[in-house]
Amino acid sequence: MSARSEYRDPALARKLAAAIAAEVGDRPFSVMEVCGGQTHTIYKYRLREILPPNLRLVSGPGCPVCVTPIGYIDQAIALALDHAARVFTFGDLTRVPGTRLSLEKAAAEGAEIHAVYSPFQALETAREHPDREVVFLGVGFETTLPGFGLAIQRARKAGVKNFSVLLSAKRVPPVLEALLASGEAEIDGFITPGHVTSIIGARAYDELRARFRVPMVVGGFEPVDLLGALHALAAEWARGGHANLNAYARGASYGGNRKAQAVIADVFEERDAELRGLGLIPKAGYGIRAAYAAFDAERKFDLVTDSRAPKGCVCGDILKGLKQPPECPLFGTRCAPDSPVGACMVSAEGACNAAYLFQ
Repeated sequence: MSARSEYRDPALARKLAAAIAAEVGDRPFSVMEVCGGQTHTIYKYRLREILPPNLRLVSGPGCPVCVTPIGYIDQAIALALDHAARVFTFGDLTRVPGTRLSLEKAAAEGAEIHAVYSPFQALETAREHPDREVVFLGVGFETTLPGFGLAIQRARKAGVKNFSVLLSAKRVPPVLEALLASGEAEIDGFITPGHVTSIIGARAYDELRARFRVPMVVGGFEPVDLLGALHALAAEWARGGHANLNAYARGASYGGNRKAQAVIADVFEERDAELRGLGLIPKAGYGIRAAYAAFDAERKFDLVTDSRAPKGCVCGDILKGLKQPPECPLFGTRCAPDSPVGACMVSAEGACNAAYLFQ
């Protein structure tokens, strides 16, 4: 049996589901899986069908595309259309609706938009074509931030003056803190994101679980990964504990990736940040430090936009764990993967996208 098939073994999945049911009993138990990749697995493999009905899984705000503000999309489009910049982005951002256009539709109007896998592709283009401004759209959580930082460090070292990053990077712990402090969503435990935690380390959640007395378990992305994390979480909750556990030791550690953390500390600083549907959250984002101001598109260009959220979309409530995708009045009618209204329907990590594809 291959390593991947082991983590998708139906017999092991059923065994774990039975163990979870035994821990939970007949009490209601509400768990938020933070990462959009985890949400996708839950829907794709129909994990809810083998779990007890009193165990409620709710999707969290860990989909970076979903929480990217509309104003950011409008700024990116303005860079391409009004400033004639070559704009490079991860592909799943191209279809996110702005106020008037998406990046995909802006390209149809003459904007130069390139979907790439890495910021280094944008940096290489800037080096090869010094006559044009090149902007990379730095969207993500802590997972992708070290790559953005390395690209900026290399641009400064190489003296590349026509490369910059329009940053919309978010921090997971402050977002979870805002959810817990609001008291809106009834969450008994969290499955924290494996990829983010591989960078920041499980220790990043210590203060939260102690302050709010809620158990947290780092989870992976395969079905058995998630069921194993749920089992650890259910056992901790059943005994009244609030430990910070790691069920994804093959990918994440307590201390995280120190080299990646050093890059982040050198290039970026913590800032208050707006998240789409969630509002302004203290220290929930990053900005580019003054020492690297020449590579900060927000400083480099005069970007004025008038952004407005789409009417009827409840993506914010879904990201908070207050509603499930089918409860949105637009779900599956006006809003579908081929014609998204809200950001939760665009990305493969979005809860609405997963619910539409796999329900």
